[in-house]
Amino acid sequence: MKTGFIGAGKMAEALISGLLRSGFAVPQDVVASDISGERLALLRNRYGITVAASNEELLSCATTVFLAVKPQDMDGLLSRVAPSATAEHLVVSIAAGKTLAYLESFLTLSRVVRVMPNMACLVGAGMSVFCPGSRATREDALLVGKILSCSGEAIELPEEKFDAVTALSGSGPAFFAYWLKCLAEGGVAAGLAPSEAHKLSVQTMLGTAVALKERGMSPAELISAVASPKGTTAAGLAVLDRSDAADIAMRCIAAAAARSRELSLS
Repeated sequence: MKTGFIGAGKMAEALISGLLRSGFAVPQDVVASDISGERLALLRNRYGITVAASNEELLSCATTVFLAVKPQDMDGLLSRVAPSATAEHLVVSIAAGKTLAYLESFLTLSRVVRVMPNMACLVGAGMSVFCPGSRATREDALLVGKILSCSGEAIELPEEKFDAVTALSGSGPAFFAYWLKCLAEGGVAAGLAPSEAHKLSVQTMLGTAVALKERGMSPAELISAVASPKGTTAAGLAVLDRSDAADIAMRCIAAAAARSRELSLS
């Protein structure tokens, strides 16, 4: 069974790297196509995968096919590949805002799965959410989940939750990075060098996430464990509690989810 990637950008490379690193696939079982010959040559040299001269050639040799192109390029791509996509193909789209109904309107025979990954897939720590289409089987869903899990965590959720998913885990890395930047700037203002503040902030955010995950702690439990009465953490938390930080976070996610809904209708 070959796995194909139409579009060979950074997200496709992240998934390919995960497949090979985990041993789920070997290089000869992965094939990619892209409008950029330079990009294909890079992936072939770096990973030893097969490259296809056209999307049609890729579809002739791969039965599981990831569509890894930008959302604005999907109309043209689907119009071109639809005649070659058969009932034998499992087609997985990672294009933000493109619904299952939209995908299945082009791919009238193929089984379709929609995926919302995030950029942390690039370092094997991604959070991907997937939803099978009307013709996809339980085996299809399990396969997609296993492929995505090679680059991080993956869960299946109904499509009506995808706007919230896109806002929280899809856009979330940028929101976490924004808050980290603010904390690091606070560290600089308190006397640290920028490089020192950056290192401390990044490792602290990473360690916090690992502690929450591996110890099964809730955020409230971790806050309580760190904050002692009348201590430094309590002083900082008091500022947050008096601010509208919680409301800002809610509005941030709501705005991103609303934009996701708009994109799915365009």
